[in-house]
Amino acid sequence: MFRVKFGKRSLFGAALLCAALPAFASEESGPGVAPVASLPHATVNCPGISSVPMTADAEQSLPMHVVAMLACQEPVVILADNEGYTSRVRLSDGTEGYVARMYLAMNGTDHAVALEVQPTSATVVNNVVRWQAGAPGCDQFSVKGYTVESATANGLTVQVSLQDSGWKLRATIAISNEAGKTIEVLPALVTLDELEPGLKPLLALDPAKLSHVVNHEVLWTQANAQPSPSAHFSEAHVSTVSYKTSSQNIFIDHSVPVAANTREQSAPATSELNSLALKHSELASGQKTTGVIWFQRDPNARELSLRVPVGGLVFDFPLSFNQKK
Repeated sequence: MFRVKFGKRSLFGAALLCAALPAFASEESGPGVAPVASLPHATVNCPGISSVPMTADAEQSLPMHVVAMLACQEPVVILADNEGYTSRVRLSDGTEGYVARMYLAMNGTDHAVALEVQPTSATVVNNVVRWQAGAPGCDQFSVKGYTVESATANGLTVQVSLQDSGWKLRATIAISNEAGKTIEVLPALVTLDELEPGLKPLLALDPAKLSHVVNHEVLWTQANAQPSPSAHFSEAHVSTVSYKTSSQNIFIDHSVPVAANTREQSAPATSELNSLALKHSELASGQKTTGVIWFQRDPNARELSLRVPVGGLVFDFPLSFNQKK
């Protein structure tokens, strides 16, 4: 679900080149003047949500400048489309802006250029999707200073970020379902394993119990995990064009408060931690969910693996903390 306050949300995509193009309705050409070809038309397709944002910039970056909210089935004209994350469109009232291509459905006119609305899928091996920097279907971006790893496969997008509070580890997880079927989200199956220097599981913690320890700030961030140095796609297969997933905005849908760098604050209330926690839920196609899971902390942990089972797949995210000696 989109939550717009005219300055929110992070969508990560390539910039589009814009040129002056004919008006929404083409005029008749005079004698000896070649007729202007009609521009392709599309309608807004928004399964599972009530409206779609149109922004002033192609990247739709923070703070997001929303030009208009488009209703489902609203007609638009495609002004520019180079198969990036967004397309430049014009509304019937002349308003122009950028809309994510995944929300545009062509009308099938003779002049229409087919849009590829399916996201690039990451490689699935034995039902495991392992995140790799630079690989198809895998992204890396930053939200509020947090490093986010994102992977898309079989219509599912999972995005994660991991922080060290100095007391516990905090994993923020976002899941988007565009698989055409209902999937179940089971936070109890999400695991975090330390790989180096030792091999051991880091157990998930009950958020209701964390707020009882008043001397600790579980939302405070001491360190932000980065992608593991070993998780890089083979350079022989890396294209000069960055691969993009279709749901790069979902991580910001449920933002985690960024606590000040101090431990003098009072501990958050149980109700606050419960509201932030990732919930057991069923996601229909077109729906998203986001939440937090807290884990035990090993101060010496360097290499970790955060695994999120969803939709019959296991999304494996390699993460790393740079431990200062």
